[in-house]
Amino acid sequence: MFPLQRGNELLIQFSNDPHQEHAGHQISQDLILEDYDSLLEVNNSDKKVSRRSQQKKLIFGAEKSHGDSNDYKKKKIVHREIERQRRQEMATLHASLRSLLPLEFIKGKRSISDHMNEAVNYIKHMQENIKELGAKRDELKILLNSNQENHESNQASSSFTVHENNGIVGIEITNGLRERFTLSKLLQLLLEEGLEVVNCHSTEVNGRMLHSVQCEVNNSNGVDPSELLRRKVANVFPSYRCSD
Repeated sequence: MFPLQRGNELLIQFSNDPHQEHAGHQISQDLILEDYDSLLEVNNSDKKVSRRSQQKKLIFGAEKSHGDSNDYKKKKIVHREIERQRRQEMATLHASLRSLLPLEFIKGKRSISDHMNEAVNYIKHMQENIKELGAKRDELKILLNSNQENHESNQASSSFTVHENNGIVGIEITNGLRERFTLSKLLQLLLEEGLEVVNCHSTEVNGRMLHSVQCEVNNSNGVDPSELLRRKVANVFPSYRCSD
């Protein structure tokens, strides 16, 4: 006499009629069995849904774990490859550096750290050599410029003159003290031209040398001996300027 309604609520009924009570009791039992079966179906359905949900969660968790494991393996492989390439590049750079160092700097030293230290020492050594060579180069430039200026000054001031008076040809040559002048070349030239040297002397005047030669013309053959001598002297001494 405690039948269950569809809403799972307990309904209490009281009756004085035995038949009605018996019929109600029978109906109540049927309702109870029907409701019980419904509850069992709902409960079984809920269990199936819960079981399926748990299975899906387990499958998803397994798939996620498997995916994370694959990602970790991929990252590990990439990391190993990057590290391998880095070590290979470092080995190549070290071999290149070692090939540039002189033998006396790496003799008896095998570790990379020793080679790096010796490379630093070698760079400092080369820097000192570069400074010394640069200083020597500057000194040589100054000396070269000074010599060139002196040479140009001597060339500009080295000159000669040729003049004739009453059959006597005079030749005067001036040059710097440091400039080499071979007087014998001039005398040889005069003799080849058929001139007789009557006077020759050299003297220093104001820090310069003055060479004076006088010669007698025996036969001019109608040719101006002074003009001829100018051309001859200019050929023998091309750096001397004719000041006539």
